[in-house]
Amino acid sequence: MPKRSISQRTGDQAEHLAQGAFLDAPNWICRTQSHDFGIDLEAELIDITDGFEELSGALVKIQVKGTLKPIFKNRGYYIRLKTDYLKYANQFRVPVLLLLVNVRSKEIHYLWLQEYLIGREDILYGAKSVLVKVPEENVLNHSFGHQLPEIALGVTSGSQLMAVQKLFEVFSSKYDRKALELASGLLEHLGEGGHVSIFNGTIDKLIKRGPHLSRVGSQEFGKILVDLTRRFGDKLSAEQVLKMVVRGDTYSWAGLDGLLGLYDGFPDHAKALNLARRFDEIELYELSWYCRFREAHAQLASMSIWGQISKLETAFPTGSGVLFIPDEARDYCYSKWPNRADMIYLQSLHFKEPSAQHMDEGSDGEN
Repeated sequence: MPKRSISQRTGDQAEHLAQGAFLDAPNWICRTQSHDFGIDLEAELIDITDGFEELSGALVKIQVKGTLKPIFKNRGYYIRLKTDYLKYANQFRVPVLLLLVNVRSKEIHYLWLQEYLIGREDILYGAKSVLVKVPEENVLNHSFGHQLPEIALGVTSGSQLMAVQKLFEVFSSKYDRKALELASGLLEHLGEGGHVSIFNGTIDKLIKRGPHLSRVGSQEFGKILVDLTRRFGDKLSAEQVLKMVVRGDTYSWAGLDGLLGLYDGFPDHAKALNLARRFDEIELYELSWYCRFREAHAQLASMSIWGQISKLETAFPTGSGVLFIPDEARDYCYSKWPNRADMIYLQSLHFKEPSAQHMDEGSDGEN
């Protein structure tokens, strides 16, 4: 005889309760999704005029999770979700709501997944699953008249941030500099959090392109990263910078462009992140050299360094010895910089035996 598990029964009950809650709300209709690819229901906001319901086209997608005994602490309910599912939900252009349904009490709480992920994109590339907190105050039956319509209509602060994200995606694909500058201005207007989300999204796209990105592709992403780090670099952590630059046992050309922008825009913040030491620890000595080089000439932006490369000090200690640009390579660096930017310096580096004085100075600089 066919059998149904307790979890399947709980899931069916939860979906019926969720759909019934929307159908009982006067300003919503709710439809089941015939093929369950992580979306169980679709709800649409309606207008009622003269006794007739008019569809608005304002939608939310819904994933239902049923439970018999929810985990409650710190004024919220916790549920474990697969990161692959969160990635999928984050790609939707309409809001995706997670409904956590207590089938015993019939209480339903919700979480707008895309808004939850703003500034938390790092969790998408860590463990296979994460604990997600559904706030205690997000009670579904109390939200049909105000909060949920605003989410569906796209008039919340989260909606605004996501709209700017989409602008970045569209305009960065062909690198429309003016449009990106306008979008960056919108981020500044919206306040804290948006720049981190855009930065993380850009890095995620760069990583998805894989380790063998063409120089043309690197230049496209590099221009975007330079713009972002010059404008918002003072808000970035060392971990975010490493994620931007490091690719296994090597580094990204586009990421180096972003590092260039960070030192151009916020040299003091870049130095405070202690990036040279961090790169030494993972044996990316060329990048350690680059950070020391830029910090030694912190008063100069990358363009000025290019113009003065023939006379600047370039010998700096790293975890594997002193690296420097030989005098005979400086004209080459100057001629190639317009096409390769600061990558040409790293490609021209040579080792020389570190003196005891140099190494002592390097150690003192790290403490």
